[in-house]
Amino acid sequence: MSCEMSSPECLKEKGIELLTHFDKVSLRYQQAHDEQVGGTMASQHSHLFGALQQLSGLDKLWERLKSDLPCKQKLGELETRQKTLENIVSVLSRELGRREEAPANALGEAMARILYLEEKVQQQDSLLTLKDVMISNLASRLQVLEQTTYDGCFFWKVPEMGLRLQEVQTGNRPALYSPTFYTSRYGYKLCLKLFLNGDGAGAGSHLSLFLVLMRGEHDFHLKWPFRHKVTFTLLDQVNKRHISTSFRPLETSSSFQRPMSEANVASGLPEFCPLNLLHAPGATYIHNDTLAIQAVIDTKA
Repeated sequence: MSCEMSSPECLKEKGIELLTHFDKVSLRYQQAHDEQVGGTMASQHSHLFGALQQLSGLDKLWERLKSDLPCKQKLGELETRQKTLENIVSVLSRELGRREEAPANALGEAMARILYLEEKVQQQDSLLTLKDVMISNLASRLQVLEQTTYDGCFFWKVPEMGLRLQEVQTGNRPALYSPTFYTSRYGYKLCLKLFLNGDGAGAGSHLSLFLVLMRGEHDFHLKWPFRHKVTFTLLDQVNKRHISTSFRPLETSSSFQRPMSEANVASGLPEFCPLNLLHAPGATYIHNDTLAIQAVIDTKA
């Protein structure tokens, strides 16, 4: 198979061939010189001319070989540039990868931050709800404290009587309980229980009003059973025609013994006030949709 004369491999082969041939020619020339020193100048010149022609061809070949050296240098430069470009591409690829990872990391951090803030908001909502409950309880306690008395005299205003009477008729709320009050700062703890449509002997015909003895913080030093006179008064808020009834506790009744539970069974007046008198035309016991009751505990009697 023939090759292109301009290729480095072919030039190298030609150079080797010419050098080999030149060595042969030189050897032949030396032999001829040794054997035929006295030969004719024409034959010597003939051999020398042929050798010079071969040398001339070799010089041309060498020039061609030297002309190919820049190509090799260019090839080396191209290889160097290729490596440089590969390094640049590698650096750019790594930089691009970091830039692609950076948004993902930023998104993950943002999501984690959002979840953290949502959790904090839920905690704050829970705290606010708890505070609302505490405020409501404190408001209720404050209202109770404002209505609590410590002298055995208690004034109870029952609001929204229209609604309360409707609840009684539907059976949703047969009884109402008053706030607590005390006979003294360290005395008996009491409250009132009211049936707007009556209870027991006064069911359907009378207001029924009872006293409830409750377990207190100072029961250990009080006298038992409870013996003090109780007076209930339904207040006429306009005409001053009050209805008042008193009773004394039965010492044998469990309602007036020291409470062992939260509160004893209520005891009092099942026929406290006739309903027809309460709702009579022109009666002002219910005024501005409010009923007013007073209880007095006589701790001296």
